[in-house]
Amino acid sequence: MSKRLKISILGGGPAGIATAYYAKSNNIDFELYEAAGRFGGNCVTFKNGDFRFDSGAHRLHAKDEETIEIVKSLLGDDLFLINVPSQIFRDNQYIDFPLSPLNIAQFLGPKRVVISAKELAVQMFMKKKSPKNFQELAIKRYGNTIAKLFLLDYTAKLWGKKSAELSLDVAGKRLKGLTLKTFIIESIWGQKRKTNHLDGSFYYPKYGIGSIFDCMIDYCGLPNCHSNSRITKIFHNQKNIQAIEVNEDKPTKVDQIVSSLPLGIFLKLLHPKPPQKILAIASKINFRNLVLVAFFLKKKYVNKNGSMYFPENTYPFTRIYEPRNRSKHMSPEGYTSLIVEIPCQAQDNWWSMKEEELTSEIQNQLTTIGFFNAEDVVNSQVKYIHHAYPILENGYKDDIKCLSDYLEGFDNLTFTGRNGLFAYTHIHDHMINARKIIDQMKLTN
Repeated sequence: MSKRLKISILGGGPAGIATAYYAKSNNIDFELYEAAGRFGGNCVTFKNGDFRFDSGAHRLHAKDEETIEIVKSLLGDDLFLINVPSQIFRDNQYIDFPLSPLNIAQFLGPKRVVISAKELAVQMFMKKKSPKNFQELAIKRYGNTIAKLFLLDYTAKLWGKKSAELSLDVAGKRLKGLTLKTFIIESIWGQKRKTNHLDGSFYYPKYGIGSIFDCMIDYCGLPNCHSNSRITKIFHNQKNIQAIEVNEDKPTKVDQIVSSLPLGIFLKLLHPKPPQKILAIASKINFRNLVLVAFFLKKKYVNKNGSMYFPENTYPFTRIYEPRNRSKHMSPEGYTSLIVEIPCQAQDNWWSMKEEELTSEIQNQLTTIGFFNAEDVVNSQVKYIHHAYPILENGYKDDIKCLSDYLEGFDNLTFTGRNGLFAYTHIHDHMINARKIIDQMKLTN
């Protein structure tokens, strides 16, 4: 009689929960371990009185049909398909994001439009040369003027590295839409035919993005899901992961391991320790943290944007979102809120600054912009998000390959998630990866 498969899932964020969901759906035994006191990782919904806000401007895009059907089945009528635009705020003006040709032309004015058009023409007729970093890609796609205004400074602020030091992969699917074809479409048909790349349509739960993973945890069953359960050691024999230690308690034997822990943390937990070369490479890969500053306002709304992006270095924040524009249930009637995202490292001033000082400084900037008045603020709150983004520097893939080659030596170990794969992935990616992991385990066990 064959041994029944059991999976130990390390990390109770979206990727870990997705793996647990598919394990449960396929009648596979599992145990999920999460260090924090709640599940959801960096994709949760916080509550402050009658206000709710997410740990980032998360969205569920219809990129994978099965994922959408699963979430619909879990949330029912509490899942909405909404259409909320995003815009860039620059020089006290709003510009469509991702960049819309006609909107860009209106912002630049005739003189800068001519300069930008010449730059784009030069790039079009230059000898085909593959860009080697994000800066080269942005300039090749948009020319110097537009790249500098909207992309290069913003990207450097978001990732904490110069644009020339960042991989092409940080662009994701954002560098699209600004083409001759879309410019002609918008010029002829205007707002009625605004380019469909503006990414304004997505699914969103009635009570915040965390509802998705709360419902998945309920489906999986709390007896199998362990919060306040930090992995403190991972034991191996060079070929297999044999046991895990939770909260420095006695080792627990394991069968299959799926980990969404940050790669560097996972490697440091291994006993015996990995080769020094592997630990040295692991120390080179870094993540970006986020400070969230939430302002709860006695005001019906600030504007109608889902998210606002801030490329200017005048502001320490990169993005602000208004939760009520995603669901009216995120704040009481007659009130709204603004959530400010400040990317930084643990050693940066924004991370260590006293909360009162931080809140005051950001509030002053927002009132200067004109989003609200000081008397509109009924409360505020600061949240700290660790390992929000993997920093995708030039050459990072070589480092990740070295680590992956070493870790692939463990026959019963699989990685998933933004932190485990060191990839800029999203909710639908986590679901797809989880599905593939469980399908593969069913085939090989």
